[in-house]
Amino acid sequence: MIRSKVLAFIAWVFVSIWSRSIKIRFVNRGIPEGLAAEGKNVIYAFWHGSMFLLFHTHRNSGILIPASESRDGEIMAGLLRRFGFDVVRGSSRRKGGKALLGLISGMRSGKTVAISVDGPRGPLHEVKEGAVFLAAKLNAPIIPVAAAAKRYRTLGTTWDKLVIPAPFTEGLVLYGDPIFVQGASYEEITAKRNELQTVLRRLTREASDMAAAPKRVVSMRRHRPSI
Repeated sequence: MIRSKVLAFIAWVFVSIWSRSIKIRFVNRGIPEGLAAEGKNVIYAFWHGSMFLLFHTHRNSGILIPASESRDGEIMAGLLRRFGFDVVRGSSRRKGGKALLGLISGMRSGKTVAISVDGPRGPLHEVKEGAVFLAAKLNAPIIPVAAAAKRYRTLGTTWDKLVIPAPFTEGLVLYGDPIFVQGASYEEITAKRNELQTVLRRLTREASDMAAAPKRVVSMRRHRPSI
């Protein structure tokens, strides 16, 4: 327990200092802000490997995020709490029912949820059903989110190919259009899982292209303006 707290604190200091050197640009931010203005809480869906940029950009939001019951999950939970997120423990592999109940309870009390949809152990960029089932259960929209950096390194030794932005580079967070799930039938869950997977893969490519492109070219792309 003490070891996990110490490691979580060290990780928080590292990510915080590193992230403050990165200039972040948001694209299509009006999508989640518009839904929030309507009083709707949402489910953010993102790849596990993009979390480095998302920790700092969404800090102190009170967003509810699941973390596994493993020892690594204990460190992750401590890190998330230090960034101002709420945490529910459990995953698809261990005590997944507990995590799902916690997410349902949180959303019913007005919380927004964020889920790494290919976590906690992959396969890489393959969406699992949890976020889609939760959306169906609570009639909540899913907002796909992709993050990218102009200069970065990928940790090839990790299953999620974690993206580490270079210090003092430019970063980008791109929001996609909401995905609505109509009912919890097997056919609907499967169709929406495939749709979310296709959209997230596309957004990931677009975010990478936009982060790498000169600003004068990016401004010409057909996306809603940032707010």
